[in-house]
Amino acid sequence: MAKRDIAVKFVVGEAVLFFVILTLIGFYFNPKDPLFIHSTVNPFVLLGLTITLFYGLIGGLVFLVISVPIFKFIYPQFPLSFFLWTLLLILIAGEFFSYWKRRIELSEEESTYFKSKLRKQTNDFILLKLSHDQLEKHYLVKPISIRTVLEKIKKELINNREKAFENLMSLISEAFFVRKGSLYIKTSKEESFKLASSISKPVELDMDDPLVREAIEEGRTVFLSSSSSQSKYLAVIPVFDIANDDEIIAFFLVKDLPFRYLNADNILSINVALIWFMAELEKTEMVKDLINEFRYLPVDFIVEVQTVKILQEKFGIDSYIVVYKIPENMEDIIQFIHNRIRGVDFLVYHKINDHYIVYVLLPLSSLSSAEGFSNRISNELKRRFGNEIKDKIAEKFIKIDGNIFKILKKEANQIWEEK
Repeated sequence: MAKRDIAVKFVVGEAVLFFVILTLIGFYFNPKDPLFIHSTVNPFVLLGLTITLFYGLIGGLVFLVISVPIFKFIYPQFPLSFFLWTLLLILIAGEFFSYWKRRIELSEEESTYFKSKLRKQTNDFILLKLSHDQLEKHYLVKPISIRTVLEKIKKELINNREKAFENLMSLISEAFFVRKGSLYIKTSKEESFKLASSISKPVELDMDDPLVREAIEEGRTVFLSSSSSQSKYLAVIPVFDIANDDEIIAFFLVKDLPFRYLNADNILSINVALIWFMAELEKTEMVKDLINEFRYLPVDFIVEVQTVKILQEKFGIDSYIVVYKIPENMEDIIQFIHNRIRGVDFLVYHKINDHYIVYVLLPLSSLSSAEGFSNRISNELKRRFGNEIKDKIAEKFIKIDGNIFKILKKEANQIWEEK
């Protein structure tokens, strides 16, 4: 609210300043008509339109309102027709500004959504590779799968967050050989960093340390070999928000690590694990009130639905869920549908009575897109299994809006009650 007040005051101040400058220039070059209302090319109208297109309708109206006393003071007869004509142009320009500002915001939100999906896929791929590499290294001596441990941590984030942090520290210690280090997480209220967990004794976070400052200024992971400054840490790993690359949400401080593991590959691998963990932590925090209510749905699916729900409420971007009801003896159809969804789509299913309920989330898709997806699946099912197959599968479209979770709950209850 305070930022909005400052922005409004800034717009008003700019409009007043430009009007004063125009008036002074007018008095100097054209004392009889300082606002140029009788000129062929009217600087007053052009400046009013420019302010409106740059700052919005508020700026244009402020510019026009403060001109009223000047009109009355300078001109013998108030130029009503000129004033109304200028007002009409400013209103049109204000609508133009609002329309394109909204379109730009929609595009930015869609871009942010797909960017976060891409980063998640990238992190998952790197974690899978790390897991396979770790299995290969320790297969005979000490079998460990990073992916398995991360899945365990993911489940614990829902029920026992403290245990999840402990297991994360154990993973970093065992898989990446960190002997001493601490994780600090940004608190939303105080805008400061609080100790979340540690390997061995806690390491104090010093915001004035050369490595910490370098990590903040350059926006990347740094370790002692990359800096000539003296530091109390071997490495500082900042974790950035997936939706905002400029915001640091956590620091991991490495205090003790065998020298042969103090290399870019090992440090960046820790960074990937931390990015994954913080993303999962944010997810569970985002939908913690819904997880217990929808235990039959994966957390990732609930998060995706919640994300597109917010986009719909905030910007009116449509998304749909296509729900299939498939008999239990036709389970292969689920994989058939899964193989034909897009990379950004999300498919989950669960069993109720003698049917599988399949949810296909189509993010940022209109009803026509959802119908197109349904028709494509229907045609391929008929071509593969025959015309009678479609009659055995029920289908429904659900638009994602503010009541989506109530609708999903109602749908599940209705199916449970069916015999």
